[in-house]
Amino acid sequence: MSEAPFRLTDDMLAVIEATHLCFCATVTPDGLPNLSPKGTIRAWDERRLFFLDIASPRTRANLEHRPVLELNVVDPLSRRGYRFRGTATLHAGDDVHRKATRRIRMEEGVRYEAAATVLIDVAVGERVVSPGYLHVPDETAMRIHWRHRRDELDAAFERFLFGAPPYRHGE
Repeated sequence: MSEAPFRLTDDMLAVIEATHLCFCATVTPDGLPNLSPKGTIRAWDERRLFFLDIASPRTRANLEHRPVLELNVVDPLSRRGYRFRGTATLHAGDDVHRKATRRIRMEEGVRYEAAATVLIDVAVGERVVSPGYLHVPDETAMRIHWRHRRDELDAAFERFLFGAPPYRHGE
């Protein structure tokens, strides 16, 4: 008897749409881990995800060598999300790539120069939940706590930035 194929749940879709950021883990040809943030994660359909390869030559090379990956998508205020494992296919110059880049451009209003679209056939989706839930009654309390905490952390970082030279892309 075979298992039913993986399907993204409404909660998984909501976390992905609220976050649009994930961390992608791949394996280098010499067996080392590679972790890279991806800011264009979206659902392709009920069982696949995608992101644009905007500036990720190592991720792309790793996937060309070994097309497996894990994505972690976690909402920073709720401190919960999902770990997705699956197999990736790279798309450049085809209908998948054109559709994905058009969608991101329409949603974000920005045209990215994407070398490829990474389409992930998700085999496993597992919940990721912070142990912080041991100290709060529910998700509402967690989100309230992290809104305040986020303000404190942002203020501390902005004090640092006030005395530091500004970051400029490419430096």
